[in-house]
Amino acid sequence: MKGITLTMVVKFIGTPSMGEGLGANINPMKVLSTELGDFAYLSPNAVFRQPLMEYFLKEKRWELKEGENIRIPHDKKGSDNKERAEEDKKPIQFMGYAHKDHYADIFGYLYTEGENSRKRKSPLGVSYAVSLMNFSNCLDYRTNLGLVELSGSTDNKGQMIFQREIDLNYFVYTLTIDLERIGKEENQKKNGKQQEAPQEDKVERTKAILEAIPYLTIQRNGALVGTLRPHLVVGGIFEKKFPYFIDAIVWDKEKKKVKAQPINDIIKEYNLKTDKNNKTDKNNLLVFGLQEGFPLEEGLDITPILKPKEAIDKIVDSIDENKNNIWPEEKQK
Repeated sequence: MKGITLTMVVKFIGTPSMGEGLGANINPMKVLSTELGDFAYLSPNAVFRQPLMEYFLKEKRWELKEGENIRIPHDKKGSDNKERAEEDKKPIQFMGYAHKDHYADIFGYLYTEGENSRKRKSPLGVSYAVSLMNFSNCLDYRTNLGLVELSGSTDNKGQMIFQREIDLNYFVYTLTIDLERIGKEENQKKNGKQQEAPQEDKVERTKAILEAIPYLTIQRNGALVGTLRPHLVVGGIFEKKFPYFIDAIVWDKEKKKVKAQPINDIIKEYNLKTDKNNKTDKNNLLVFGLQEGFPLEEGLDITPILKPKEAIDKIVDSIDENKNNIWPEEKQK
């Protein structure tokens, strides 16, 4: 067992990619135009990485402390040019090392100090999330009058009307986790070997990613836009690190359902099996989860069909059961 891959479908009502401000800073929905029509999409950061980091902070209580495991570059002082000040802003930098710090391990880093720099690629891979159905743009007109009144303005100064795009759609994206790189720090060595986190830390971090999935949310400017709770999940933990189902979730416009055949084709082509049907190969585990009411064609060639959270929990259990096979303890010395 070397890698985990999960292809998931989530549902949004609204505009999850929007960066809406009260100073006419309105970012439209990101739309990909193709010969098959227009499809909305979300960046990997918007659909998973940022929500995952927020989950770790709020639910796991994994701390981010400036000067200890992160550095926050500040704007240059004395600049009265707003545009220049915006350009000076840089994202936070992880200062820690993967074998010691959860964030540096899971999210990777590019850390620079003077002329020196070090970088580590994240073992967590996330694809773009693309809508299954064509993008249908509706506009919702809103006003910030309530905020203006709360500010104490007597003449409603600063009042403005702005537009917000509204869409109802399913989005599909794929997550991968390279288990062989969890807890390994390429930039620190001891006795000529890469520094590694203890096995219990590797297990904890991997399980934390998986256990977070059903509880992730997207928030914009303090407002809850939607959840990332999967309505469909297919994938598992495998010997080969490959995103098997990344292009297997296909929408049938006429039936208004996800097609079963592309999923069946992948299962058959790569001989993927659930633990119920797998009596010999213990290095591969296929799971499938489906929310009741999700529009999927009949004829799916996989059993059992679980609830999405149950499918993810099965992978978590497999991590616990096979941790000595995934991360042999002698390699931790």
